Amino acid sequence: MSEKQNPTRAELVRQRRAAERAEKVSEMPVLKPVQPLRPSKKTSFVGGAKRKPKTRIYAAETLTLNPPNEALRSISMPAIRIEWRAASAFLTILLGVALYLMWTAPYFMVTSPQINGNQYLASEEISNALDLSGTPIFSLVPQTLERRLLLSHPSLKTVEITVGLPNIVSVYVSERVPVLIWQQDSGMAWIDAEGIAFRANAQVDGLITVSALGPPPAPVMDAATRNELAPPAYIDPAVVASLRALVAFVPAGTPIIYDPESALGWTDPRGWTVQLGDITEDFGLKLRLYETMTNWFVQNNIRPVLVNIEYPHTPYYRTEH
Repeated sequence: MSEKQNPTRAELVRQRRAAERAEKVSEMPVLKPVQPLRPSKKTSFVGGAKRKPKTRIYAAETLTLNPPNEALRSISMPAIRIEWRAASAFLTILLGVALYLMWTAPYFMVTSPQINGNQYLASEEISNALDLSGTPIFSLVPQTLERRLLLSHPSLKTVEITVGLPNIVSVYVSERVPVLIWQQDSGMAWIDAEGIAFRANAQVDGLITVSALGPPPAPVMDAATRNELAPPAYIDPAVVASLRALVAFVPAGTPIIYDPESALGWTDPRGWTVQLGDITEDFGLKLRLYETMTNWFVQNNIRPVLVNIEYPHTPYYRTEH
């Protein structure tokens, strides 16, 4: 028996594996070492190459699932869109409600106008002519109201109307000033300096009274300068000016008589009738002549019944026989 011991089973396995590895290594090809490339003019790059980031492209598609009970469903938030038709309808309804309230709310209804400047014409008559009670303030047109008031009351010379919120109507008027009273056919009217006749609304002292037996001749009017909102003149303004000048010669309280045939005259308190004729012609001369004749009557104790100075160059008087 040999002194060398037989190898164990484990050693045999290790030996066999080592022999297999050595055999694999001997079969592999021998590689030569490669020298590293360095940046130079001969190479096509400078420095180390940079890695380009990878870009991922996603394509979004909408899947229409039919039938709806498919397993795959797309989950999306509902889009909020403003429908302009719906917004327009809402604004229309809102404006309609606002207009309805403005036309029906008592807050915007006129109760009574504020009237200023009237002296002869009562405020109630002006208010009744406008008839604004219960009218919406938004429906008023000042120019239309001014025209209505001027046409309904010839005694008003100018009218200015302003409106304001919520229901304020202010009326400013200026009236025609009467200078004489014209009595004719059991009626009475005031006459202003322009010869315009209008209704007498109060008692005014110091006015000249004319008792007319007929209408006066129509004055000549210029259509180009006539105001359509003012009534036409009833008496020539020149006649009115002459009548105002008679105040100093006619005794107080004595009415002036107008006869379409003999024109103007009056009854003197001393008992005679004066026929002055057309006072727009030679008015000053006629008045001086009448004063001279009356002084002569007193000096000679003459009691005439008629004094006619219609033609100042041929005056005459008549006494009782």
